[in-house]
Amino acid sequence: MPLFQKVYDTGRFPISVLALESVLVATVGIGFGFVLFPSEASIIGVFLIAMGQSGTVRVLLDRNRDDIWSGKVPPTRANMQLALRLLVLFVGALATYAVATLVVPLDRVQDLFGRQLGGFAGQSLTTLRFGNFGAILGHNMLVMLACLLFSLAYRHGGMLLVLAWNASVWGSVFAYIARTAVLQSGGSLAGYVVRSMICILPHLLLEALGYVLIAMAGVFASKALVKYRLESDALHTVIRAAAGIAAVALCCVFLAALTESFVAQTLVAWLF
Repeated sequence: MPLFQKVYDTGRFPISVLALESVLVATVGIGFGFVLFPSEASIIGVFLIAMGQSGTVRVLLDRNRDDIWSGKVPPTRANMQLALRLLVLFVGALATYAVATLVVPLDRVQDLFGRQLGGFAGQSLTTLRFGNFGAILGHNMLVMLACLLFSLAYRHGGMLLVLAWNASVWGSVFAYIARTAVLQSGGSLAGYVVRSMICILPHLLLEALGYVLIAMAGVFASKALVKYRLESDALHTVIRAAAGIAAVALCCVFLAALTESFVAQTLVAWLF
């Protein structure tokens, strides 16, 4: 966002500034979707968020490239810093969608977030079926493949679309489940949200990190394939690095599936 450009021009990317930008971009995107395209707000908001974060992510990618090729920062550390900052942008969008779902009039939620809610409407965490390990892992692998393909084809734009969509789904679904469950059974909404977060955050953050990493791998590979000749050492270096990042992403998604299939269901049984 131009509002934060002066901060980024200094070469500094404070986590707090990135988080604030993510929340503001998501708020504006959701708001414009509501006002200008109410019948398609659930889709338009995602596109506006991806567009709004595009400039920041491009700057982050350029900084990552310069740090690595100049030798100022070890590649592993530079990539970890980039992944953390992308994860902050993701979590900011997710939190904004959750808050929006909690504060929008209940009779409008289905209209405005219908595509995100899908078949989850009307459920509670106790009735929600997390699925077995194989099914969860298979679904997550499909999402990873989509992240990779979008990132290869559209680079950071494709990466942002997939991440913004997943942030909108997770934020809307769990906030709506909390809201409707409290209406049906009573109790504190804040308490339900906190208990829900305890149950879902462990696997959610692991999944999100996996998607961020595989998207980074796709962007790196796509840019290298265009910039370098096939026989060049630089291309081979980037492809090896991208493959290593993809391997870590696979580990994250595998651990997320394990956590969701066993830990999440146990926590739900304990807390609800």
